[in-house]
Amino acid sequence: MPLAKCVRCARMFNKIQTPVCPACEPDEEADNEKIREVVNRDPSLNAEAVAEAAQVDISVVRRMLNEGQLVTVLQASDITCGRCGAPAISASKRLCQACLEKLNLEVAQAQASIKLGVKKNVEVGEYDLNVRRSIEQKRRT
Repeated sequence: MPLAKCVRCARMFNKIQTPVCPACEPDEEADNEKIREVVNRDPSLNAEAVAEAAQVDISVVRRMLNEGQLVTVLQASDITCGRCGAPAISASKRLCQACLEKLNLEVAQAQASIKLGVKKNVEVGEYDLNVRRSIEQKRRT
């Protein structure tokens, strides 16, 4: 099992699915339930308002956003870019426009730098001839 650091208490634990250790799971579930209740009451709130109304830390709300649990409810501006932290274009892209353009440029440069070797022009039967020669040489030795 992979080791991970609990996002709540910073202790190391064997990560199965959740980003929190087994000791912090009840608190995490309670916070998630509070957040869901607030969002169900008023889906137009942004992340900071949800955290304040649910009386939870903003990091829990942001973690739920990043995990995709609140994407349909909260505003897209609450989802941050995975590279620089600016507001993301959408929940599915998770990048800001500037980082998306930089990434596209990096991919284009990487593709341009890849050079395929010149293909060797092989005639029919040439492979068999080479194999036969190597077999004959091995027999002679």
